[in-house]
Amino acid sequence: MRYRTRLVLLVTGLLASAVIVITMLLAWSTRSALLASAEESGRMVANLLARSAGLANAIPGEVEDMLGAQMVAQARIVAHFVDAAEKASFTPEEINRRFRQLADTTVLNEFWVTDEKGHAYLRNIRGEDFTFSPSAREQPQAHVFWPLLTGQKDQIIQQARKREIDDQHFKYAGVNGVDKPRIVEVGFNAKYLNDLKARVGLGRAVQALLASGDIDAIWVFDSKLGQLAGPEVMGPASARFPSELEMHSIGNSLEDQRTRSVRLSNALSVIAPIQAEGEGVIGVALVRISTDRMWHAVWNQIGTAALIALAVLLAGFGLSYLLAKRQVAPIERLTAAATAVEERKFDPRSLDAVAARPDELGRLARVFTGMGETVLAREEKLDTLVQERTRALTERTEQLETLSMKLSKYLSPQVYTSIFQGRQQVEIASNRKKLTVFFSDLVGFTETTENLESEELTGILNRYLNEMAGIALKYGATVDKYVGDAIIAFFGDPETKGVAEDARSCVAMAIEMQRRIFELESEWQDVGLERPFRARMGINTGFCTVGNFGSQDRMDYTMIGSAVNLAARLESAAEPGTILIAHETWTLVREAVVTKEIPPFSVKGFSQPLHAYEVLGFRDRLPRRIIHRNTDSVRIKVELGHNDSEQTIDVLKEIINEIDSKTMV
Repeated sequence: MRYRTRLVLLVTGLLASAVIVITMLLAWSTRSALLASAEESGRMVANLLARSAGLANAIPGEVEDMLGAQMVAQARIVAHFVDAAEKASFTPEEINRRFRQLADTTVLNEFWVTDEKGHAYLRNIRGEDFTFSPSAREQPQAHVFWPLLTGQKDQIIQQARKREIDDQHFKYAGVNGVDKPRIVEVGFNAKYLNDLKARVGLGRAVQALLASGDIDAIWVFDSKLGQLAGPEVMGPASARFPSELEMHSIGNSLEDQRTRSVRLSNALSVIAPIQAEGEGVIGVALVRISTDRMWHAVWNQIGTAALIALAVLLAGFGLSYLLAKRQVAPIERLTAAATAVEERKFDPRSLDAVAARPDELGRLARVFTGMGETVLAREEKLDTLVQERTRALTERTEQLETLSMKLSKYLSPQVYTSIFQGRQQVEIASNRKKLTVFFSDLVGFTETTENLESEELTGILNRYLNEMAGIALKYGATVDKYVGDAIIAFFGDPETKGVAEDARSCVAMAIEMQRRIFELESEWQDVGLERPFRARMGINTGFCTVGNFGSQDRMDYTMIGSAVNLAARLESAAEPGTILIAHETWTLVREAVVTKEIPPFSVKGFSQPLHAYEVLGFRDRLPRRIIHRNTDSVRIKVELGHNDSEQTIDVLKEIINEIDSKTMV
């Protein structure tokens, strides 16, 4: 909407609003007076109804208490009757028949008499085999009578409630036996109590008040917000139940015991607490009175005000239009100039006519012209500076990414990730953790490669280390360092899957490394190696100190401790092509790995002989043993299972005989 239009509407609206406000104040005062009168009437009705509800609530309770005392007396009579009948040698069938006669001719509806174990063998109900239980879960209603059997109580009166087996309201009372521990229970259909509550007058009083037409709806609730009475026929402005605001006020009245009113859109609700003598607040009454008649009077006044405002609006519209036309034209030119500055198309001469005015708008136009020229010049300079900074930032980012990729080659992937993600601080610090440590070394590497050129030796070594590093990364190992052809790695820091799982991963990694070394043998022979590489591997699990060691300017992420030294000793003691694990590692992986215990041996730095185990493979995928023999003219590779040694010997003998026969020919 244009500013000129808004100005016209503003002036016209102010004139109309003045008339409307005055009229609304008069209407509001009238409405407030009517509401106050209705609220006072509602308070009187609600308080009267609350007193009636308190009386109506007390009478059924007193009647039920008297009925309970009478039922206890009846139960004791039944107990004495059963004692006398059984002493007179009456059969259970005869006693049950008499119970049925009593149920048909008296107000009592049920008789239940148990033995010492709670089995109700005497009863008037046919076909019901019932045994009392002390469990509230099994018998939510009947379990309360169990203390009669144990002698903890001599009588129990249960409030009328819905039965477990149907929706009928029953009241039960029970006593203990006369001759022996037993439960003697009588039951009474509580329909009479419900009818009594309906006849004491509360419901009738509610309907009588509603019949007058002045009250829209009435509800009576107990202290737990259960509805005791409500309207059967409600006016058009009533909801079927009280609103959320009314229910909130009902809860407040129950807490502070105060009468309060709630104003709704088309009704006024008065809420009064119900007081019972000696019990305090036992409920609350809500009376809703329609306010349609009050609103009708108020709307009549609002309609009159609207007609007056319309006349003032028409008169003021012409005057406001003439005023706006002169005052808004310079502002529209300034708005167009601001849009031109934003689009970088500003022409300082476009405001010459406005700048010539002697008033505040003319001064504003002159200031805006200078400001627009300055802004355009600064934006051009800023664009150039942003482009230069963006280009420099892009170059710097590319340099940092390149440097990060280069640094990642010098660190274990786990360490690199934890540092660059901020999970680990680059500072001298260490922790005690239980790690699984791995040492590996190629046997006779120097002697095997002494005839190779340095370039060939470098290629072989890098190929070997690359293959081993790939396997280590696959199983989640943290590679500590490479020392020539030796590899030092560990599991359990900075990431761990648990001590047992780390140990299994380390053993699985070592087995796959040995297998890969055998696979690379043919490739190494093609480049001139006379003897195949054989790796010795040692694994130990124990507590180590792991972290950053060194100086503030140069540090190394590594581990130290006796557990590390033991893994190194195991690697030195291992036979070429085998894997030795310490006893603690063996206890973690023995369920999944097949091993062979070797004789205890002594090593430097440990006073007691070491118990170690040679790893043969995993139980579910045990690898086959491979025997290699290579000479200038013969290359032999034999794969052995764990149960086919004799068969392999027979095959080799056949090959030897065949070679001998060909040699003789």
